[in-house]
Amino acid sequence: MIRKWHLFLLLLLYPSVSTAQSPIAASPPEVLIRIAERGNVFLKLNPKAAPLTCAHFLSLCRHKFYDGILFHRVVAGVLVQAGDPQTKTKGVNAPGIGTGGSGHPIPFEKNNLVNDTGTIAMALSSPRSNTGDSQWFINLKPNHEFDGDYCVFGYVVKGMSVLRHVTVGDKIISIQQIHSQPGNSPTHVKGASH
Repeated sequence: MIRKWHLFLLLLLYPSVSTAQSPIAASPPEVLIRIAERGNVFLKLNPKAAPLTCAHFLSLCRHKFYDGILFHRVVAGVLVQAGDPQTKTKGVNAPGIGTGGSGHPIPFEKNNLVNDTGTIAMALSSPRSNTGDSQWFINLKPNHEFDGDYCVFGYVVKGMSVLRHVTVGDKIISIQQIHSQPGNSPTHVKGASH
């Protein structure tokens, strides 16, 4: 359960989350991940189930934190993981890769979302710990052994075939929030192909 002061902090840091007029309240945020040499992945986030996690992830995207980060963990047919900023300068094989973050960890958010194929979840140093920060993973198959232990905060709406071809060392060009018309697929973003 989220403590009251965590909610206060969320509202203080991300005031748009609290208003009915915000894009998050109007419709779930959509995100485009551009992966070099692979293609694009479109996600829809779930701020109702994971408000702190979604707000933190979107803030990192707005600040271009993920631009140039490498996928450092790939378990073929199971999951892909990225978000360690050390990979920008050290590559994926240096000691300590997989331990880096933005330096602003967030509390663990328990919800009822499950680790189905295509869901994105916050990576943690240990299950149910307050160590979530910038690293996340996308499930390539149902990984229900993670349910309740890692906060699921969205899902892939397009691009699973791209993710199935990701290998360790593949580079994230950018992750950015996009906007789509209600009932339609994500809108075209300059430089992005569906």
